[in-house]
Amino acid sequence: MDAFNALENRVGRLIEAYRQLKERVAALEQENERLRQASGSAQVAQLQQRVAALEGERSEVRTRLERLLGVIEDLGV
Repeated sequence: MDAFNALENRVGRLIEAYRQLKERVAALEQENERLRQASGSAQVAQLQQRVAALEGERSEVRTRLERLLGVIEDLGV
């Protein structure tokens, strides 16, 4: 009977450890998803800043090209 009680106790501890592990995995999955979303938001903001910078550069290049084309047109080439 003593061996049976010991086995029963071990099985009980194993079941409890499994439940705790399952809860921990669920918590880590939620945390992982939250971090992914936060990271995604940061990446979106970074990309938006990059697009704004590139649009500014494009506008500057367009202005310079229009000015150069105006000079070329004035030269009659």
